[in-house]
Amino acid sequence: MLRAMSFDDALRAHYPGALSAERFVVHSQRELAKHGFDEANTIACVGTCRDELCVPLRRAVMNAWGEAFNFSSLAGMLLLGTAGFKAAHAHAPVVGGRERYLYVAMPHIGIAEDGSIGTARRVGREGDSTLCGALVMLGAELAAGPLSLEEDADNPELTQLRRKLAPHLQAGTELPLVELTDVAQRVIEQDLERLIELTVDTASADYAVLTGVQVHAPGGRTFVRPGLSYACVRGARHELPTPG
Repeated sequence: MLRAMSFDDALRAHYPGALSAERFVVHSQRELAKHGFDEANTIACVGTCRDELCVPLRRAVMNAWGEAFNFSSLAGMLLLGTAGFKAAHAHAPVVGGRERYLYVAMPHIGIAEDGSIGTARRVGREGDSTLCGALVMLGAELAAGPLSLEEDADNPELTQLRRKLAPHLQAGTELPLVELTDVAQRVIEQDLERLIELTVDTASADYAVLTGVQVHAPGGRTFVRPGLSYACVRGARHELPTPG
């Protein structure tokens, strides 16, 4: 485990620019309003890990945007494919002849009070718990050698996680969890933009993208280090400013 003097030190060192999940959602909602997105005309689609600790971010998104379509899977990978994206789009409001989609997608990691990376406390369990458990498992497998890419019918999401990350990783490498999580973020972003390209008709729909890394903090707090942040309106991309 990487060590730091405190949670705050570790957050600043590894995730500069991170802000509370609530501020992340409120700020993005305010900026997206300038491009015509609001709760009444937009469907939010949220892709996080299945972990219950990710619920506060999903809840913050729904408080701002209404009921959301759930894209979640292990480590936040986008495994629902074009069929899932099209299903979400079919649920969007049609206002003024246009549909609007908001995609929030990111992996997650934990930082303990003493700055330990990859740990968190869970209600009802003693000791530390790993975060993200799926990425910690994959990191251990990676250090031992090539990842197994064979189909495991009893672990379809883990199989897809290995297959998606393997091309970006070197077998036999002990990759720090922060770096592995950053790889997961980049893969999620690439998959998200590819699936958008395959399923969104910008002649009749606008969309917005919010990615990053979700960081779990002591006391049940949640932070987000923003990644991609933009709106695409009538085919034109508009970058969203990050909070100062």
